[in-house]
Amino acid sequence: MNKKAYQSVKKYINDGYADAVLIARTDSFLGEYYPPDAVKLQKISGFTGSAGLALITKDKDILFVDSRYTIQAKQQSSFVVYEVPTETTPSHWINQHLSGKTVAYNPQTYSVSWKERFEKVLTEQNVQFIPVSNNVFCDWFGDEVFVQTDVFDYDIQFAGETTESKLNRLRTHIQNNKWDAYVVSSPENVSWLLNKRAKTVLEYPVVFEQGFVDNLGKYTPLNEQTIHSLNGKRIAVDTSSASVALFERLSEIATVEKVPDIIQVWKACKNSVEIQNIKQACLSESKTICRFLAWVEQNKTEIDEIQCDKKLIALRQEDNLYFADSFETIAAVGEHAALAHYRADEFSNKKLTEAPLLLVDTGGHYLNGTTDMTRTIAVGEATSLMKKRYTQVLQGHIDMALSTLTTGESTAQMDKKAHHWLRQDKADYLHATSHGIGLMLAVHEMPPIVSEYDTLGIRAGMVFSNEPAFYSEVDAFGIRLENMLLAVQTQDNGIRFENLLFIPFDYRLIQFNRLTDEQKEWLKIYHQTIYDVIFPMLSESEQHILLPFVQAFHIQTS
Repeated sequence: MNKKAYQSVKKYINDGYADAVLIARTDSFLGEYYPPDAVKLQKISGFTGSAGLALITKDKDILFVDSRYTIQAKQQSSFVVYEVPTETTPSHWINQHLSGKTVAYNPQTYSVSWKERFEKVLTEQNVQFIPVSNNVFCDWFGDEVFVQTDVFDYDIQFAGETTESKLNRLRTHIQNNKWDAYVVSSPENVSWLLNKRAKTVLEYPVVFEQGFVDNLGKYTPLNEQTIHSLNGKRIAVDTSSASVALFERLSEIATVEKVPDIIQVWKACKNSVEIQNIKQACLSESKTICRFLAWVEQNKTEIDEIQCDKKLIALRQEDNLYFADSFETIAAVGEHAALAHYRADEFSNKKLTEAPLLLVDTGGHYLNGTTDMTRTIAVGEATSLMKKRYTQVLQGHIDMALSTLTTGESTAQMDKKAHHWLRQDKADYLHATSHGIGLMLAVHEMPPIVSEYDTLGIRAGMVFSNEPAFYSEVDAFGIRLENMLLAVQTQDNGIRFENLLFIPFDYRLIQFNRLTDEQKEWLKIYHQTIYDVIFPMLSESEQHILLPFVQAFHIQTS
């Protein structure tokens, strides 16, 4: 915790400027990843997770997190931790405890749509939402030093569509809606539109920039000098990616129309070149993870969590298209695997021999694609409960992969399938089953999402994760099984799903008598593909080590 920042916030409250202050995790670009100087939530609370919200009052310090981070937040922060939505939500807590009070927030770090949803609930109890200037925030936390580094062109061989073509598409969309300009407030969208990437934050290789495209298809960076050209214009803005501060500034000089983000959808539906590239990246990643699994199998009595992380980086670096890891590897043994987003350090690091299960969640940015996968493997003697939960998670994983949808249909039924085998045994997981995956952009991309709350649906060309899970803090283990899926159009205008990653599941953890015939057949075909496609990329010793992992599914070997 940064004591100076914390004391400054407390003084602001004690001096009567507000009854409470909200501190978001995001910066002014509202992304999951951002430059280190922008980590305000970590500075104020000590919490390092990728999602959270702090609320500081005169006599209480509260941290709201989702189920992925409940344990981690309690370990890292002295704040009172509430799990959202199972225990409460920020708006519900504020309504209960701050009725008639004022809550201050920085309008640069919240989206317009978030503020609208939040305020709608708060006004029921006469809670006043008041802005804090960015200058005050800088006084609290210090000035952010932001330097954009190493911007580079993202080659057409990977992007599959020229910048000119993308701008023409957007120009037509602008003209059809009779706008003068379309504001591109997400750095991911700017990077996609311009076919640019950067090395500012390796896990999130975007150009940290906002801009606008006029009705002639010209792109202009958005800053204090260029914003005046929008004076008196009719402009379109996506309220989910535009900050409150940006929206209010634009509204002062232009007629602003709130619109859904069309670029977000275009970006999510990968073109044929992108799809072929992603498939190649996933084959490379499958080879890397298979080599890693063979290494673990051979060295599990000697290695630890940090060594797993380092080995994965070393293996990826052998690929000449490797750019960086797409997120920090989660290599977790025992109770660490019950933390959905655990990160090993010198203080927490465990030997693999300290528990029966190792969970590894990892991914890479390659120039031709971004990857994300998770496997849970036996490194000791697993209990019957571990095997039961592993099998149930695997059953949900398979059933989701076998699903079909009509185009645009909600993913709620897919999500139900992923949870089914756990829920019928009165077990469950609380995070979403899936997230979209970008192309050398964000490893977490929207859309799509597989969740009971989904309203966006899935379209052909979207790439996303399939990751049901189970976590038990009491029993000190966690299980997650993740592949990447591609949405493919069927002849009857439906959607089916194609696996992109081919990495063995651990036969030693499967209770085969629980599987349906369809699930057994899926596993046989899946592991046959591993043998036919991935094994030829491996050394003889790696093949020898992993052969039992495919033979267990009765594949045909030469």
